[in-house]
Amino acid sequence: MRDEKAVIKAFESFFKENYSFFYFTAYHLLSDEELSRDMVSECTQLVWERYRQGSVDEWKAYMYHTVRNKCLDHLRREQVKKKYIDFYKAVTSESFEQYNEDDERLDAIYHSIETLPELPRKVLEMCYFQKMKYRDVADELNISTSYVKKLIMAALSHIRKEVLSNNNSNFI
Repeated sequence: MRDEKAVIKAFESFFKENYSFFYFTAYHLLSDEELSRDMVSECTQLVWERYRQGSVDEWKAYMYHTVRNKCLDHLRREQVKKKYIDFYKAVTSESFEQYNEDDERLDAIYHSIETLPELPRKVLEMCYFQKMKYRDVADELNISTSYVKKLIMAALSHIRKEVLSNNNSNFI
């Protein structure tokens, strides 16, 4: 069994002599002073446990590989985080753009419905908004079912023309 004070003193000496080497190794990979210091400190704790056990022969090489691997692991995690962030931004941006396009499309359609003559607008509203059947609409307005169909077709044609004429060709 080794003397605990001698082990601590030897490790302190090793750490003081090699700290700048390990720091610059981390800094070279990370390009961040604070993060490099944190990585070296974290690796020092890991290596200290091995040092106390006496299970490693080449301490400088072991510490170097530990620092390098920790830094590379950190960079990989950051790269994965960045991919998720970029993906999230792309998805939410597309969703927001799609929402705006849908909103504009609905506004254009509602505006063109408002410009319809009264009877076709009323028939369209009863069929599409109130979910009434053509027969029920015809009975309520005292018109034939075929005339309801003609009014619906004319109203939809009007809406298409109105929306397309407003340079919204991708709407319908």
